[in-house]
Amino acid sequence: MTKRVLLALLLATTGAVLLADEGMWRVDQVPFREIEQKYGVRLTAADLERVQSAVVRISSGGTGTFASSNGLILTNHHVALDCIRTSTLAEQGQGKADNLIEQGFTAATLADELSCKRFRVQVERSARDVTVEINAGVKPGMSVADVQRARQMARSDLERACQQEKGPNFTCQVNDFNSGAQSLLMVYEEWKDIRLVYAPEKQLGYFGGDEMNFRFPRYVSDISILRAYVGTDGSHGEYDSAHVPYRPSHYLPVTLDGVKDGDFALVAGHPGATYRYRESYSAAYNVEKGIPEQIADLKANLDLLRKYASMKPEYQVILQSQIFGFANSLKYSEDLLAALKATNVVEGRRQREREFTEFLAKNPAQAATYGGALEAQRVVYANDVATNAALDNALGWLQRASTVGYAVGLYEFSLERAKSSDRDREPQFQERRWPDVRQALLDDEPRIADLEVDILTKGFEKALALPADQRIPAVTRLAERLGANTTPRAMAETVIKGSSLASVDARKALIDASPDALAASTDPAAMFARDLLPSLKDQRQRVRVLNEKLLQNRSLFVKGLSEWKGKGLYPDANFTLRVTYGRAAGYTDTKGTAVPFTTRFGDMFTLAQSRGNSGEFALPGKLEAWRRSLDDAAFRQRYAQLPVDFVTTNDITGGNSGSATLNRNLQIVGLIFDGNEEAMAGDWVYSDTRGRALSTDIRFALTVAREVHGAGRIVEELLNPGASLGAR
Repeated sequence: MTKRVLLALLLATTGAVLLADEGMWRVDQVPFREIEQKYGVRLTAADLERVQSAVVRISSGGTGTFASSNGLILTNHHVALDCIRTSTLAEQGQGKADNLIEQGFTAATLADELSCKRFRVQVERSARDVTVEINAGVKPGMSVADVQRARQMARSDLERACQQEKGPNFTCQVNDFNSGAQSLLMVYEEWKDIRLVYAPEKQLGYFGGDEMNFRFPRYVSDISILRAYVGTDGSHGEYDSAHVPYRPSHYLPVTLDGVKDGDFALVAGHPGATYRYRESYSAAYNVEKGIPEQIADLKANLDLLRKYASMKPEYQVILQSQIFGFANSLKYSEDLLAALKATNVVEGRRQREREFTEFLAKNPAQAATYGGALEAQRVVYANDVATNAALDNALGWLQRASTVGYAVGLYEFSLERAKSSDRDREPQFQERRWPDVRQALLDDEPRIADLEVDILTKGFEKALALPADQRIPAVTRLAERLGANTTPRAMAETVIKGSSLASVDARKALIDASPDALAASTDPAAMFARDLLPSLKDQRQRVRVLNEKLLQNRSLFVKGLSEWKGKGLYPDANFTLRVTYGRAAGYTDTKGTAVPFTTRFGDMFTLAQSRGNSGEFALPGKLEAWRRSLDDAAFRQRYAQLPVDFVTTNDITGGNSGSATLNRNLQIVGLIFDGNEEAMAGDWVYSDTRGRALSTDIRFALTVAREVHGAGRIVEELLNPGASLGAR
């Protein structure tokens, strides 16, 4: 589900009234009384402090959980996929042929654990309300652009001061809640040396493939096990062979006690985005235009990636993580659009707005404050939102070619470094971010030149099709320079194949170059980037002003909703820590079929056999060999009824992937990996009647790890999480 974090859509949702187990709660909002009344589970603030300290946010867009005193982290296979991929590339760089994505990986000893490149995890350590500080520079009569700049500067000042205070082991970030109605300055402790400890074969983590995505019953072991390392002095630097396993202040233990129908379940993670307080105008725009265009874009990108992945095994490794992300996003977007239409979310929004308007009519004081919010938002959607959609799409495609992205980044980095004051720099290029900027620009990821050409060709096709008043000057200049008969492909080949910037050594030579040096470069990608940057900066500011308009109206509307309902509302998800509660429960699907809350190991073999044990329903070879080693009686007695996956009513979304499913004792019983088809509208409106969160049962995952993959050392550490590693 990490695909939902990737989708930068303006989505909308229905319903602010809390239903059943609804709510993605901040840790300081968790409704203890409701949980105790409904489930007889008494949680305390100290319990939530333990959870907060154990749950990690993962840079790939998911969640993990510290599960041992020696830094083991449980998460999903698909959340760790990029770690597995970079480990594969590193192994192949040493002359090994192993594809760890396809074959899986088990570290026999501590020394065998593999470094994940460009992979980070964070724990939220504190949050402070800075709403007043963010808005302190906003004065009556300011233009929207000036308001946006004042808030942006205040945000950067707060983050900069926090970073200086906390030091290099931490990152500071201001996050907006409920569309800017509240802003919190959040401090995250960050680990940069993360290593791969265990991962099953991709086929076991994704059994059933795209056909079964967002479906239940399911049969997957969607698990990976990582470990965080630190310096002996406690520093959180990049990989170093002298680093030692991190010892977290809190971890959540695994239990093999299992899950029964009706059992209480708590999930803590970092859901990416929900849109439950959006207006009907946002809903209508996305159903009619936003999501359909996103689907077309995803298909085009995915077709290119799959084309090249099929050419060579090494291309498959390089592109695997991208393909998974785009395929997941596409499937989700298609199912989402169908769900939004089927549930008529737009009309649900309109009905809520009619009721809100009736409330205002009876309450003059609230009407004076909130009465103009909806009409103002209608005007923004009518006049601004879709105006530049085609232009923004073309600019997006032009930057998807990494060579162009590097060229633009190098040039803008040089311009921003040359500014005398950090406050005058773009937020993403302020000094505290320079290490990350350098790392991104010196990325040694393998590139496929012909794929880059295909991607940039599509960008030029889109750019040249724009109306005259939206043409991109950089594209026009390049076309004129190449002559009247040039083609988008010829333009793309000029930029990509004539450039040296795909080489990390070439970028190293320019990473500290002055603006004058880059301005004098005759590299074709650098020349195009210089011409393109003004359009990108115009787009950036235009989007900021548009978002400021939307947020001003939306934050008023959310405040009005809160007063109407007479209670505080849980904020929409924004990839910050949230806690949800629910229960293990089957459901009745849209065809009227009763679906049990769990699946069984024996049925996985039956399903594979019914599908010819081929394609995406093929069982991994190691699993088949293990099954053949057992006689039928032994398998039936010991393993056939072993639960594989189960469903709960927890309120989740993308970003929750890898979150631990906890029992009433805050022990790990499963790992969230998806939502079911019936929950496709869940980012918009929660339903506990059919919508379900899907988890891999930890008993199944660890049984397979130990008995099929030889991961006994790792399983024992999870089952005895406080024990010393000793000399292992």
